[in-house]
Parts: sequence; C-alpha cells; structure tokens
Amino acid sequence: MTTEQIETTILFDVVTRFANLKESTSRRDLLIKLKGQPAWQAIANLLNQNILRRKGNTATAEEEYLPTAAAFQFCENAQLREQAKRATTVVLHALQQMFVGEPKKEGFSFEDLKNHIAYSNPNRIFDNETLKLGLCLAKDFGVLAGYRPPDDTEVTWFQIGESSVAMADPETEWDRVMAGYKRPTVAQSGRVDEIERAFRTQGQVQWERIRPLGGGGQSDVFLVRSPARTSERASCLQKIRKTLDEDKRAELAEAIWSYARPESLSELGALKVFKIPPEGSVVPPLGSKDREAVERLKNEITMLSQGRPGLPKLLDSNLRERCIVTEFFPGGTLEQHSLKFRGKAASALTAFRSLVQTVASLHKDGYVHRDIKPPNVFVRKDDELVLGDFGIVYVPNGAVRVTVTGERVGPRDYIPQWANLGARHDDVEACFDVYMLGKLLWSMVDGRILLPREYHHHPEFDVTKTFPNDPDMFLINRILDKCVVENSKDCLSSAQDLLLMIHAILAAMARGGQLLSPDVPRPCHVCGIGLYRPESLQPNKSLGNLRLWTGGSDTVSLSVQTFTCDSCGHVEFFKTPPR
Repeated sequence: MTTEQIETTILFDVVTRFANLKESTSRRDLLIKLKGQPAWQAIANLLNQNILRRKGNTATAEEEYLPTAAAFQFCENAQLREQAKRATTVVLHALQQMFVGEPKKEGFSFEDLKNHIAYSNPNRIFDNETLKLGLCLAKDFGVLAGYRPPDDTEVTWFQIGESSVAMADPETEWDRVMAGYKRPTVAQSGRVDEIERAFRTQGQVQWERIRPLGGGGQSDVFLVRSPARTSERASCLQKIRKTLDEDKRAELAEAIWSYARPESLSELGALKVFKIPPEGSVVPPLGSKDREAVERLKNEITMLSQGRPGLPKLLDSNLRERCIVTEFFPGGTLEQHSLKFRGKAASALTAFRSLVQTVASLHKDGYVHRDIKPPNVFVRKDDELVLGDFGIVYVPNGAVRVTVTGERVGPRDYIPQWANLGARHDDVEACFDVYMLGKLLWSMVDGRILLPREYHHHPEFDVTKTFPNDPDMFLINRILDKCVVENSKDCLSSAQDLLLMIHAILAAMARGGQLLSPDVPRPCHVCGIGLYRPESLQPNKSLGNLRLWTGGSDTVSLSVQTFTCDSCGHVEFFKTPPR
C-alpha cells in the first residue's frame, strides 16, 4: 500500500467509527489493522495537516484520534462526506443567525441550537445526531469562540465567534474551506524535497511567544501558545473593549477571565528557533555550517513527523522560518532534575527502560540518535522519559550526511572513545547510543551529570561505594559493565539487547534477588535494619556441616556458610560450592 492509501484507510476507519458509534479510534487499533504497513507515518501526516485531531494529551499506543471536517472530505465515502457537509451547513446557518439575532454572552447549549433550527425551519426536521455532528465539525470553521468539552465527541456548550458573520454564504463555506486543504505525502525514503513540501507552513499559523525556555549555540527555545488559544485571547480582547463601551460588567468579567486564565497543556508548545539565516536570504554553500544546520533541521522534522511513541509530538514546522513547534514538557529535562532518581535504583531503571524502548525502536529501523544526554531527555511522567533533539541522527540510506570528515559528532562527555577519534564513521553503529545510554543511567542513579570516560568502577564514581547499603547498585553496575566500555566489541550491540538485560534485572529486583558476592550488602529479612555479616573473616569458607534429617535413618550433610544480622542476630545459611 502507498502512504496515501494507508491515510485513506485510516480516515475511513476514524470517520466511520465516529459517525456510527460516536467514539474515537485508538492508535493501537490502527497499527494492528495495518500491521506491516508504515501506519505511524500516515498518522503523523494526517495530524500535522490537521485532518485528524488527538483526543487528550497522551502519546502512547492508546492515543485516541477524532476526525475533523477534512477527514470526512477525504475519507472517500461519498455518503458520509455529504452527511457531514449537510449537517455542518445547517449549523453554520444557525450560528450566523444566532449571533446576529440572539445575543447570549453566557454561551449557548445544544438545546438552544436545536430550538433555533426548529423555529427557523418549521417545514424541515433535523434529527439530533445530524445537529450534533454539524456542531462538532463547526469547530473546524473558526466560528466558535469557545466550547465544552474540549476533547470529546460532541459539543454541549459553546460561544459563537465574530467570524460567524464574516461568512459570505454558509452554503458555500464547506467547499471554500476544503479547497484550502492539501494532503502531501512524505515518502519513507525521507527525501529532502518531499519533506520541504510536506512541512512548509508558509507562515499561516502563528504561535504566540510567552517566555524563553532556554537555548544554545544552534537554537533558542520558547514557550508558546497554540494558534487556537491565541485566537481565543484576541477574541476576548475584542469582547473586553465592547463590554467596556456598553458597561456590561458580567460579560466583562467573563471575557477578562477567559483572556487571563491559565493555559491547559494542550494549548502550549515549545517553539525551537534555529540560528540559521531564513530561507531566501542567502544560499549556504555546500559543506558550510549553515548548510549542515539546515539538513539537521530537516532530519529533526523527518524523525518527529513519524509520530513514534517516546518522541516529542511535532505540532508545527516551518522550514522557511527555520523553526519547529513540539509539545511542551512542564517537567523539563533530566538535566533540570539531576537528583530526581538519585539513589533510587529500581525507579531509575524503570524510567530508564521507557527511554531504552524508544531507542530500541529506532535501532530496529536503522536509526542511530548519537546525541543522548540529560538535556535531550524530557520527563513526561515519573516512569516515562521522552527522547528529543534529532539534529545529528543517523538516517539509514540517507541522501545527505550532516557530518563532515574530521568532525566529532555527539556530546563530548557522553560519546564513546571509539567514536571520538577525529574521523567520520561511514558505518555508524547502534552501540554508540548504548554507550551514551549507560552514562545516562549512571547520571540518573548517581545524581551527577558527568561520568569521565569509563570510570564507573573508580571509588569516586562507583555507585556501590556512593550507596554502600543498597545491593541493587551492584545490578546497576552490571548494566554499566555492558555499556560504558573502552572498546566497541565489549559493548552491547544495540538498545534491543540492552532492553532484554533491563527486563531481566528489573524482574530480579521485583523478586528481591541479590548477587551472591561477598561484597554485596545483604539487608536482614527479619528486622530490615541490619546487614548480614559472614561469621568467618574468609567469605565462602565453610564453618561446618549442616545435617538434615530426610526420614527414617537417612540424613544429608551439607557444607554451609552462615551469615548473621548485625542488628537482630538472625542467622542465614548458604550452601557453599563444592570444592
């Protein structure tokens, strides 16, 4: 199937489910139905073109989608398209008339709309489902100044925007709006020309800057309001001016509250503005830093447009203005929360697993991130990390490489030594990321950002010395021993192998498993305060035999080592290995 055929299949499923069952469609159901097809790419295309909308703010396999009016237009079901067009046209007519003739600043209910249509069209009967569909799709025509609930399948309360009277003829509004939609398809090859066509917004959408979030040598990042919220605030200002002139205090108070209320997370984004000359001002020469920066921007758009779980959602992009907008993470990055997981081996490893799952998915498809470090890892929830900044990602079979000979690629303190030899690697290995993931895990557990080279066994950096009473720290070191290594041949080959190891160790931690080594602390199973200490100064040296009666005159003799709790005196016996 082509990407366009996959998009059409997705639209048909989402639209049909919404029209017949009044339900959203889960991402999981779509991926299962289109197994073996790049459905994630098609979903990302439809979201970026505002043909589908997300229900809620989750970015997991259970993410839910609702259709916009454009989804009905392009679903290739003529009956559903005409049903949606007819329902929307009826509602647009009514909204325009209600704004002119029935001012109601506190807002309208669905019953208000239904009664108005019944009164205005005494010779026609419209069923409730048709009117609910038309009112829900009217959101996409910019005629509602506000509505509730924001992420459901029907609208129960709404305010009418001033743009409703700007419609020349509600009968032709559907065709006029749909004519502005295009459905460009981004090929899986990731070719630059197709990416440019798909993600050039031409400046129609405006995101309002709120405050800076940070920046560096290549880009600046700002917290921004969504275009919808920006438009709503502009409408509120018009209401404030009007109510001041008319001395309507209740309406004034409501308009002020609507303007000043805190934004919900769905109304915010992170605008990343790259420090590259705007398109058309100059043409960067081949091999220049500006040309490489442009390619890195395109790489980032390519990756984020795929809509993969574990990556930031791409909300908007503009190659001409050299910027992208992604979802905003109020929890910040791991760099801003360096002590969040300090000394908490199990919780750190649980959160770390979510990141490794993301990288394993990339490695499976041939991508290598090459820039994994705390500032590039966002905290979505306590047990979920999100990987960002794909500027120097290695794209398999990519037409353009964003590094040049002699360039050292990746974070200086996180890059493996074998990849930091001053020459560009033509064969980029997934173990590059595994090395950096290991250092990131150390940083999460230790609480410090930087681990020099492969020094996790040096006393100053050894987590088993930093947290001497936690036996789980020895399991953390087992992971580091397979990641933070001097030679690539000793490193796990990919994040997929690392993920298997993490699953096994987390399972062992959950069962209370511990390494049987004399230097591993063993908390007492009885008092929970003291530690078991070997009776002998020579660990694993048998102190005697333990005779077990097995019935009758039969006995079994075992060589044992005894450990005694240094707090309550409880004794543990361990069978010593045969000599």
